[in-house]
Amino acid sequence: VHQALQELQEAGLSEVPNLSQLSKVVKKKTASADNSRLPEEEHTSSYMAMTLWSWTPKRWFENIQGQGKAAGAKSEDVVGNEGNDGDQLPPLDEAKLQANFERKLTVFEEFNNRKDAAGRAQDKVDIEAFKTWFAAMKESDAQLRAFCTMDSSAKQEGDGVGVLFDKLPVAGGPRVLPKVNVSGFKEGGAISMGEGGGAKANPAPSIITIQLGNEGCSAATEIWKRYCSEHQLDGSCRPKDGEFYGTSNPLFAASTTGRYIPRAILASYDSSDVDAVSEAGLFNPTCLFSGSRDGKQSFYDGQGDSSFIEEIQECLRRQKEEADYVEGYMFVHNGTQDAVMNGVASKLMQELSGQKANTFCFTGVADSTGDVSEEDAKVGFLLHEGLMEYTDIVSFYDRKSLTKMASGKVNGLGISSLDDVTLNGLLARLLSGVTGPMRFNRVVSANTGMRSASMQAIATNLCSYPRIKYMLPSLGGLTAKGMEDFAVGKPGQEKGADACQHALKRGYLCNGFGEHNSEKIIAYSMFCRGVELSSAVSRVADLKTCRDYQFVDWCPTGFSIYCFKDQKATEPEVAVLENNCGVGTYVNRCMEAVEQFRAQLEESGVESGAVSEACENLAALGKDYQEVAAETAEECWEDEEEEF
Repeated sequence: VHQALQELQEAGLSEVPNLSQLSKVVKKKTASADNSRLPEEEHTSSYMAMTLWSWTPKRWFENIQGQGKAAGAKSEDVVGNEGNDGDQLPPLDEAKLQANFERKLTVFEEFNNRKDAAGRAQDKVDIEAFKTWFAAMKESDAQLRAFCTMDSSAKQEGDGVGVLFDKLPVAGGPRVLPKVNVSGFKEGGAISMGEGGGAKANPAPSIITIQLGNEGCSAATEIWKRYCSEHQLDGSCRPKDGEFYGTSNPLFAASTTGRYIPRAILASYDSSDVDAVSEAGLFNPTCLFSGSRDGKQSFYDGQGDSSFIEEIQECLRRQKEEADYVEGYMFVHNGTQDAVMNGVASKLMQELSGQKANTFCFTGVADSTGDVSEEDAKVGFLLHEGLMEYTDIVSFYDRKSLTKMASGKVNGLGISSLDDVTLNGLLARLLSGVTGPMRFNRVVSANTGMRSASMQAIATNLCSYPRIKYMLPSLGGLTAKGMEDFAVGKPGQEKGADACQHALKRGYLCNGFGEHNSEKIIAYSMFCRGVELSSAVSRVADLKTCRDYQFVDWCPTGFSIYCFKDQKATEPEVAVLENNCGVGTYVNRCMEAVEQFRAQLEESGVESGAVSEACENLAALGKDYQEVAAETAEECWEDEEEEF
């Protein structure tokens, strides 16, 4: 714009000293020509604004008068206007264009040489891409000029609106419409409930799952097998009983052959991870991606892997086109395994943050009960670059806690020889619990205590402050083999009551964040399947009245319960997301790890300034947790009342 203004001034346009004056002159001349239009921001699109500008009343009537046709007349061919050549584009100075192109190439080459000297090859300009773009633009310009200068012998007059009011020919036959059997209504006039009522006008929103890295891909098979089992699907994702149980739209896309395809994208830098997932036959092959590492080591190497990220983004675009409405995205990955994949995850979160959708992230962390490790530094850098700014809810879990729950006999599986399949099954149980109300809320009657859930509602209930969004997940309802007859409780007590109690008090999936009763609780969200609502409410009431547990004093009742009785559930299943001030302890641990392993991070390609910035952000987040946990002094409230 400045270059165009300079050329206008060189051409003698002395009345325009700057850009603001140029705007005033244009508006003045537009108003004087009686051709004003509304500002573009008041329209839904630029095309709408241009259309309104071109057909102001003055232009409309001038056009009609010039044609000699009344408004609403039919369009007719005009004969005898062959001599009108139409608009012509100004000639193109190809020599000047080529000179500017070569001068720009020289500037880019000098810029790349400076970046090579500084050791920042990732910031270089892609000169070949610029040459390709220039050739494509020249070809497009030539096509446009050929189109604008072509001879058109057939011209029309009139606006063609009158054809809309022509009488249609009478079809004949009876003048009374026959009765139509509307789906959703029975013969007696009663409304039929459930999935048999035909397509709904408001389909359930969809969730796209993005599973990254070794753990994200290895857990994918167990997660989606559990989803298929709950929805009564066989190994090929087809309904066992002829119809889909629950609501398919949140997690599955229906194919034309009757198969339900998971709305999932899996990506890893290890091709063996992707190959193992593809053998399961559950996922769309076009949604599996294997990146090329090629010496990439640091977090920023992953962020700069544009080709790999663009492939994933293109798949996301296709997934969104297949869905009626995407409510949010759900990331599953381990932040301790691969710094490069952490960079890819951060870049994807950043790209998705500008959309009107929620982002949930289930992130694996290192065991925080021991000494500070380099894995903590990786998670700390991911916190600083991605999770802190571009997500709505982050749930932490670690493998040691999963192992403890799988081997435990109380609220556990009681398995001594553990493998990845068992641990991934617990992670699948957590994701199943959180997404359960979204998948079954339309097929379960409201009188069973069902409460509809959405990602936005969950985030609103759990996050009192935008930065305090890191959750500690819990599970309840696990029963070890052989322990079915040893559950102690009141006679006739429902099994779900014990499951809710274990999830609220014993079911942590992340160690090192303090015990349930040692840190203050901000909010709870409980997801219960196969549990009576009264049982869940009673256990929550017991926890709130128990003196061993502390709540922040400004939010004493932060509980949300999503509970329903599912006829297909054989055992009660409870998942809990807890917003606890104990997360501040882990944030401080990550800050210490980033500072302690500063040398290793810088050797891998991270700049010293970025490490210092990460430490500052983590320290600020830790201080936020301290302020949330602090007691609110009564004197402060009195001072505020007096001031008010």
